[in-house]
Amino acid sequence: MKPLMWIMILGLSFRDVYSDYCPQRTTCSSTCYRSSKYHRDCGLFGWRRCTKYRRRSFTCYVTCYQQACCTGYTGSSCNTPLCDGSTSCPNGGTCRSPDYCVCPTGFSPPLCNDIDECSGTSHGCQHDCRNTAGSYDCTCRAGYVRSYDLKTCIVDCGHPGDINNGRVSVSSTLSGGPATYTCNTDYSMTSGDRVRYCQNDFTWSGTEPTCIFSNHCNSSPCRNGATCVNFVGGFRCTCSQWWSGQICETDIQPPVLTGCSEDVHINATDHTVQYSWTEPTFTDPRGSDLNIVSNYPSSEFTFPWGDYTVQYVATKTSNGLQTECSFQIKVRPTPCEELNVPVNGARLCNGWKTDYGRFCMIMCQQNYTIGPSQSYYTWHVCGASGNWIAASPVPDCEVPVTYEYEDEYYHPEYAGYVYSSSCEDDATRNTLQTLYIDYLKGTDGFSSFCSTYESECMKENVDVKC
Repeated sequence: MKPLMWIMILGLSFRDVYSDYCPQRTTCSSTCYRSSKYHRDCGLFGWRRCTKYRRRSFTCYVTCYQQACCTGYTGSSCNTPLCDGSTSCPNGGTCRSPDYCVCPTGFSPPLCNDIDECSGTSHGCQHDCRNTAGSYDCTCRAGYVRSYDLKTCIVDCGHPGDINNGRVSVSSTLSGGPATYTCNTDYSMTSGDRVRYCQNDFTWSGTEPTCIFSNHCNSSPCRNGATCVNFVGGFRCTCSQWWSGQICETDIQPPVLTGCSEDVHINATDHTVQYSWTEPTFTDPRGSDLNIVSNYPSSEFTFPWGDYTVQYVATKTSNGLQTECSFQIKVRPTPCEELNVPVNGARLCNGWKTDYGRFCMIMCQQNYTIGPSQSYYTWHVCGASGNWIAASPVPDCEVPVTYEYEDEYYHPEYAGYVYSSSCEDDATRNTLQTLYIDYLKGTDGFSSFCSTYESECMKENVDVKC
């Protein structure tokens, strides 16, 4: 075999990188000939065989050689290298010589196979590494996201969730990131935290806030001139005068009264007196009907001595509220002038119900007496006429009495009308008061004053003046 042929064969075996034309062995078809013998009968009656020869043709295959590009090259000039049978390399590589590619980052020559960066520890991923074509990605376990360097993993709390009647602005869902809540117009925050932060335990700090409607007054719920005041979750109506209810819907205006008479005190010189007054006026600003009643059928009446209450009541039919006018009429006997206190003696009078009458008597200090023409039995009474009966003034105890003339001035029955000690002495005063009550109850015509006012007819109420 020629030396050149050996070089070519070795080049094919070792994929030499020489570019040029190289002989290429191939199988060729050709027509071949050969002779074959055959037999036929010869002689009389074919009693022997004769051998004959003839030439026959057939297709045969032989090895041929032709000029072609050397292994590893192609192209019209056979100078374009082939890498794995192609003019281009996978994964963006460039074929520079037979079966050798210049590869981009992440792929290894000679055929630009992908480099598994995750097989070592140089990738720098904090959690997990995922190989990709020509590169790699760092991935984080559930609940974490990649940081800005795409390698380290930080906590991700996720969106904290929306709230009713409000909104949340999330600057970052990562650890330390804030979420700020605001309530919608007309709503106020009543609980929870306005700002919450993502924590390392994957939760948001604090509690979710609640937004409650707080502008009820915007719809003007209060009626009848009331003032509306908002508060969280409700409102309050400050009602104007004479309105009530949650929204000031209830009329609490009672009837309006004018011209109600004052209490009157009448002194009567007789046992009765006729008196007239002006009836009061009732009105209602709302125009409701009024029902007016009185305990006196007319505004004039004849009153005996005593205390009387005149009453008018107006009832508003729309709400049942009432307004009352009442005043007192006091009818008393005409009072008398103050009765004098006797010299050297004491004046004892009733100290109760004095406006209905005065019942007075006198007593003298021992060694003094009244004149012979006077009597201790005499009651001095102030009646309806305004005059004392008997006539005033009372007599003084101006007659001194010595022992030898005692019978001359004292009747034995007068002994009870004389006191020995000072009138200012408590024991003496108590004795005088007791004597007065006994004499008043024992005197015909006057005893009824005690029975009528029994609870007040007692010695403590006797007026003693000395």
